[in-house]
Amino acid sequence: MKRLKRIFLPKWIAWFVLLILIPSLAVLEYHAFYGNDPYPELGLMFGFVMVVTIVMVFLMSYGKLPYLLIEG
Repeated sequence: MKRLKRIFLPKWIAWFVLLILIPSLAVLEYHAFYGNDPYPELGLMFGFVMVVTIVMVFLMSYGKLPYLLIEG
């Protein structure tokens, strides 16, 4: 019987990614809605993708969602 070994990210990676993505998200959304951007929906879409990425990194760092499965 083969077993799956779950590998998770270290917890510091979640906070490091948060420090990078939250300011990027703020700048992106500011320019999308208050700048001269003709397509603010594109900024909203990228913002949604960044929020999903942040949530997934936190789930992988705190042991809820494995980022790697090793069979053996």
